[in-house]
Amino acid sequence: MKSRVTSILASALAAASLSGLAHAAYPDKPIQLILPFPPGGAADVGGRLVAAQLEKVLGTTVIVNNRPGGGTIIGAQAAANAAPDGYTLFMSSNSTFTLNPAIRSDLPYDAVKDFEPIGAVGTLPIVLAVNSAQPYKTLAELVDAARAKPDALMYASFGTGTVAHFAGEMFKSASGIRISHVPYRGSAPAMTDLIGNQIPMAFDTVVGVLPQLKSGKVRPLAVTTSSRAKALPDVPTVAESGYPGFDLSSWVVMVTPAGLPDDVAAKLKEGLVTAMADPQLQERMAAAGFEPVPTRVDDWKSRVSEETARLKTIAEKANIKPE
Repeated sequence: MKSRVTSILASALAAASLSGLAHAAYPDKPIQLILPFPPGGAADVGGRLVAAQLEKVLGTTVIVNNRPGGGTIIGAQAAANAAPDGYTLFMSSNSTFTLNPAIRSDLPYDAVKDFEPIGAVGTLPIVLAVNSAQPYKTLAELVDAARAKPDALMYASFGTGTVAHFAGEMFKSASGIRISHVPYRGSAPAMTDLIGNQIPMAFDTVVGVLPQLKSGKVRPLAVTTSSRAKALPDVPTVAESGYPGFDLSSWVVMVTPAGLPDDVAAKLKEGLVTAMADPQLQERMAAAGFEPVPTRVDDWKSRVSEETARLKTIAEKANIKPE
């Protein structure tokens, strides 16, 4: 009888222990943040700044896991296939969620169904810049030159199918000019050729262009966002330069695998908003070229679907295809 009572008590204690583990307060172990970019770039810097602040808010280690390659596809697939338990976060741009779906039909993830948004982090405005030796002082002057000599001018982007490439093709369509696209494998080589005047103009993020602007080696003509970039308040938008409605930027969002428990999702969403509200974090992100936008994303499906459809139309018209 005594052994039976002992056995029952042991079972009860074991069950209580398991129950306690199952309902342990989240988070009770380190969280990984997957970044689909190589270390050292603007997106990586921004991700690490957010991770460091999120550690303070959530009270646990946030380990940055760089998974570059495939135009963010490798990192996105790893995130989509992770357990939806709140211990895997994924921070990426619209390259993952709208640009890739606009030009690829064979993605190993579904941008809408496989992810749950935690919140918007910020945007990276795109700049149209020319080499300082070029004669164009305004967007209108560049357009006039391109119309006078169709196909004579070339523009650089940091890769086929990137937001810079889409910005260039949108500008061609809006202005009716004929200029040729020259894709580079990253922002650095594109900027090298722009500085050297091997190519007359380029579309790139504020992060990529700003150091060259400060040195006087390149000249900004316009930004592609609907409002002026905070880092370049004197540079007009494409929209206010004669092309109303023109708006394209690189936006960054944090997500998790779909199927997150409601309480965990709520804690992560609140945690990100709190982290992003920190003035020092916002200052550091701004210095890195980001425009912090700490907001919740409640319209994920419509946001992704509508932008993907718009970009797909642009891609089909410009014959943008994956490399």
